[in-house]
Amino acid sequence: MTPTRLSRVIGTLALGVGLGAAFVTPVSAAPAQTSEGVSVTTVDKVAADYPCYSVSTAGAMSCFQPYGEHLYTCDTAADGHHPGTAYRINGGTWRVVEYDLGNGNCADLNLSIGESGYIDIQACNFEGNTVLNCSSVRRVSANG
Repeated sequence: MTPTRLSRVIGTLALGVGLGAAFVTPVSAAPAQTSEGVSVTTVDKVAADYPCYSVSTAGAMSCFQPYGEHLYTCDTAADGHHPGTAYRINGGTWRVVEYDLGNGNCADLNLSIGESGYIDIQACNFEGNTVLNCSSVRRVSANG
């Protein structure tokens, strides 16, 4: 399983962070992690075992676990759609990962963020290349 590389504009998804708003721009680079940084677990395990800061929308959940810097993207509905997470580290470039997981499963992307850093995350639900819905953006400190 590898993150899907996107080179298109993700519509005009308004992202509200802090006092301002931003827009997801075209993502031309793959996430900094290779496929070796991605593993699969279950929604129940993420919810029970990890103190996560999460955002969710119909059918998708994104969760950041600051201790170890794990970004979880979960499929939370048996709806035939697939989940994705838009994220940026320390105000950098927005990146989007999408996974074909199946209901009840999560992809675990192991990131590397300094303790003084932060990550902005947004859960999105996709049908093919189309964004169906996205949550609001959540900013989480890498220090927990």
